[in-house]
Amino acid sequence: MNIDAAILTTLSALGGAVIGGGASLSAAIYTQRFQDRIQRNAREIAKRESVYADFIVEASKLLLNAYVNDGLRLNGDEQHLIGLANRMRLFAPPRIIEEADQVIRGIVEISLQPSVDLGKLAAANLSNGAQPDLLLPFSRACRLDLDELNRTAV
Repeated sequence: MNIDAAILTTLSALGGAVIGGGASLSAAIYTQRFQDRIQRNAREIAKRESVYADFIVEASKLLLNAYVNDGLRLNGDEQHLIGLANRMRLFAPPRIIEEADQVIRGIVEISLQPSVDLGKLAAANLSNGAQPDLLLPFSRACRLDLDELNRTAV
């Protein structure tokens, strides 16, 4: 069997074009998928950071109020804090939820105790005998969660 040189050259060029085009298409699809995954991860991190930060701000306000005021009150701030905790249940790992529940429980326990003068509270926090920060374990758990998300992004 004898193949004409012109046909062989044309088939070789066509084959090279198909292989080159396929490689370019594959690379473009891979790059697009990678970028989509990075963007999804960035949105997830931003969402979690926002909810975690809102929870910390609300809990900090309520914690101070629990120390300096007597009794339990259920107003918009408490409801917002509980709403943030329930919102976290949609996406946060169990460790975050446990820590958020501990913060809420701690605020309730402090609210049930007699109020403390703001000056005495400040002095106690400045001394070595100060109570540990109620929000610290929650903040650390959030940081670990966000670090883990950042590691899985790449």
